[in-house]
Amino acid sequence: MASAGENSPSSAPLYQTDLAQTPLAEILVTIHRYKVPGVVECRHAEDVKRVYLDRGRIIFASTNQISESLGDMLLGEGRITREQYDESVRRVKATGKRHGVTLVEMRLLKPDELFAAVQHQIQEIIWSLFTWTSGSATFTPGRDKNLEFVKIDMSVPDAIIHGVRRMPDARAITARLGTKATLFTRTDRTLEDLGVDEDEQRLLDAVDGRSALYELVQMPPLPAGENARLLYAFAALQLIAPVEAKKVKIQVQTPGGKAAE
Repeated sequence: MASAGENSPSSAPLYQTDLAQTPLAEILVTIHRYKVPGVVECRHAEDVKRVYLDRGRIIFASTNQISESLGDMLLGEGRITREQYDESVRRVKATGKRHGVTLVEMRLLKPDELFAAVQHQIQEIIWSLFTWTSGSATFTPGRDKNLEFVKIDMSVPDAIIHGVRRMPDARAITARLGTKATLFTRTDRTLEDLGVDEDEQRLLDAVDGRSALYELVQMPPLPAGENARLLYAFAALQLIAPVEAKKVKIQVQTPGGKAAE
């Protein structure tokens, strides 16, 4: 299982919120902006998941759910059998070694396959958090010296683009952006590591300050729900922003001959 020691950053949480009020994407954007090292801990009922960041990039993630452990993931994918899984668990309990190391020693995985499997597991933990519509989230600054030997190097923008694709309620996402008539424009912000394909880039390019939110959501070739999720990601990353209504001064001539605004 991708796990980190309980001696993770021990200072008091710098930030605490409810995921129903502030989705994970918006939390990650703020941390990315200031590049503060630390851990985002998300809790929902008995589930506890943590995302570790350093220099504005995601380097690790952990979970307390056995079903998301490395061995269970490999078993579910059919890469090891139930018998191999049970034997590996027996050896882990007997030796105290990490499950991944045991699987390599049993020649069920090569070292490079272990590295790829753990990276995939970490990514899946991160993506799963974007499906949470409730729960608490805290950010505690500091670096954890007890992390696993396998780390990833994932940009926050890339994580958000991938993660929002799994957000379950497209209608709720659209409501966070504004009304159907809300106009959006491009900002002067650019991101080099934005993992979008050609159709997704076309949607971003269509944001011109004249097209309403409803028109952008309905723009082909992507489905409306997918467009809504992507537009939310672009807004969270501050690549697009609502067009501010211009204040218009109107002068009215009063009976006394004075102009009033």
